[in-house]
Amino acid sequence: MATHIELQPAYLLHSRPFRDNSFLLDFITPDYGRLGAVSRGGRSAGSKSRGLLQPFIPVQISLAGKSELKTLKTIEVRQALPVLHGERLFSAMYMNELIVRLFQSHEADPGFFHEYEQALESLAARQEPEPVLRSFELSLLDTLGYGVDFTAEADTALDIDPRAWYYFQTENGFIKVQNPDAVVESQNKGHSVFRGDHLLNIHERNFQDVQTRKTAKSVLRGILNSHLGSRPLGSRSLFSRK
Repeated sequence: MATHIELQPAYLLHSRPFRDNSFLLDFITPDYGRLGAVSRGGRSAGSKSRGLLQPFIPVQISLAGKSELKTLKTIEVRQALPVLHGERLFSAMYMNELIVRLFQSHEADPGFFHEYEQALESLAARQEPEPVLRSFELSLLDTLGYGVDFTAEADTALDIDPRAWYYFQTENGFIKVQNPDAVVESQNKGHSVFRGDHLLNIHERNFQDVQTRKTAKSVLRGILNSHLGSRPLGSRSLFSRK
């Protein structure tokens, strides 16, 4: 039995050529999660949809089909969004690649869709990219069930002490450093230890402090890498070229 999806808010995550003049498309939507679709004739010169088959444009789509791969019937713009450039464009590409690599098809989450849309709007409004990305990564990990508790010690469940230092174990969480001398020793050996007040800032999504940003980037990248596997993210290389 054919499924019809009408006027669903969406963003295009990724597209690639398909057969002679079509596109294979990957969308994210609030009610259906990630959706695969084909735009038949979308690459042809006379295609009315071709200009809208671009990432980061707020659109609404109608789809139909019996299989998981639907056929795109209509696509139209929902609202205007300023064009992204430079580091903000790279940041949005990074967000899309994370979703494509980690978000399963049909994993619907309206709350996460809203977080993604808010992140794009923040980048388009020329907000500083790094806090936007850290907040997005936290939302993505929470949605996928990989989130970390930044407010409690993993082994004791005691509240994180703002004045204490902590190790991070990917499979468990934050473990308090019992010996203050071990903090300096660990840092000298290149091991990561994190101050409690920075962890609490991350929980509050307060990234004003430079050290909090460094802690968030280190911890979140470690978690993401453990789930991404050995294949690197192509979008990360864009930041090193700027």
